[in-house]
Amino acid sequence: MNNVEILAVILTLAYIFFVSYLVIKQYNVVFVFMSSGIAVLLLCALLTGQSVLDADKSTGNLLIDVFQFVENEFNSNTAGTGITLMVVSGYAAYMSHIRASNKLAKIVVGPLSKLRSPYLVAALLFVIDSYMKTIISSHSALGILLMAIAFPILVELGLSRLSAAAIVVIGGFIDWGPSSPSAIFASSKVLGISPTEFFLQDQLLPGTVLVLVAAIFTALYFRYLDRKASGGSDSKLGVDKVAPAETVPSCPTWYALFPVLPLVLIIVFSVLPVFKLQVVSAFLLSLMVVFVIELVRSSNKKATTGDFKIVMSAMGKSFTNVVTIIIGASVFVKAIESLGGITIISNALASANIPILASTLMSLITFLAGIVLGSGIASWYGFGPLVPDIATKMGISTLSIALPMEIASGIGRCMSPVAAVMIAVAGMGGVKLMDLVRRCAVPCVVIFIANLIICAIFTLV
Repeated sequence: MNNVEILAVILTLAYIFFVSYLVIKQYNVVFVFMSSGIAVLLLCALLTGQSVLDADKSTGNLLIDVFQFVENEFNSNTAGTGITLMVVSGYAAYMSHIRASNKLAKIVVGPLSKLRSPYLVAALLFVIDSYMKTIISSHSALGILLMAIAFPILVELGLSRLSAAAIVVIGGFIDWGPSSPSAIFASSKVLGISPTEFFLQDQLLPGTVLVLVAAIFTALYFRYLDRKASGGSDSKLGVDKVAPAETVPSCPTWYALFPVLPLVLIIVFSVLPVFKLQVVSAFLLSLMVVFVIELVRSSNKKATTGDFKIVMSAMGKSFTNVVTIIIGASVFVKAIESLGGITIISNALASANIPILASTLMSLITFLAGIVLGSGIASWYGFGPLVPDIATKMGISTLSIALPMEIASGIGRCMSPVAAVMIAVAGMGGVKLMDLVRRCAVPCVVIFIANLIICAIFTLV
């Protein structure tokens, strides 16, 4: 590299570290991404005389072009990926409101209490946790739900509070399924395919293998730690019994089908040759069906129609908390690209012609960012859009880098002391936050390494 290229790399890395520092200091993520990105794009436009827009889309002024670019990002992200995320969030909130999600969790987890092998139950719960993530995409919401329903079962069987809480946290490491914000972003913004295709063709098989490996290792590792803490005995550790959480309010057992309904519709109609049902349509159709059933069963029709505010409110929160991060991250990524350092690094990776090196480095970035930011979404949205260009220059599939990166961001979240799920689970489990972080650390590192190996086998070999 010549001096100019070295300077470009230094400036790019300095910018990334500066933004990361501000986020660590708990400055608003969207503000940091967007304001710093706009500032860098304005400086680059002034210093290089080049527009951030293509010539045929330019406003005629280099500085105004920067704001036109931001407007374009608002339009494209809100109309496509944004609407999908908002509708999914609205449906999930309504499922929680009518207690259908609680009923599903109770039915799925309940039979585990009949098994008497504590670490077998822990491994099975880990798998259930991971697969429920395809239905309840919020890690913190799923964690809170399982702490209420499954945590008492694990502790009663003999796991320490720390291990039981860590199982709940780590079990939700993988962000997958047509309703997952990270998976929706990966499919639409990085891979250019539908969320259903991404889940069924690319995520499901390697994700299942990874979940099984993670469940077995985590259960065995926690068994070792708990035995060590109890002096090498397999007997119960003498922890306090945990009273079961409040009884799930009464609703019909068949309500447990409602959270799964959109996923079933999406998968069924992706197989049937008649027509395709897109994600938004599937969730809207399911929402309509559930609302009609609620109206029929309700004695207070007016109050039931008023519940639609819950859906709209959740959609608004999704725009505030998720969609705006996507928009801010797109400006941040464009700023990184404008500085030129990433292009130079990707060219160096391409000349090295070692695909596994590229996927490892990029996955490590999102893994560490997930730990620092406490959000798999923010880390993946921030660096995911860089993947297609790197993959093209290396002559490999975008999936071979994108898949391990997307999964790694969620793994990092599971050992972050600032992650919402970590804070919530530690509080509900009555354990110290940093003790929970340390308990999760080794399994997360092992799962990260397993993720690289398994994804390489499925996408590179």
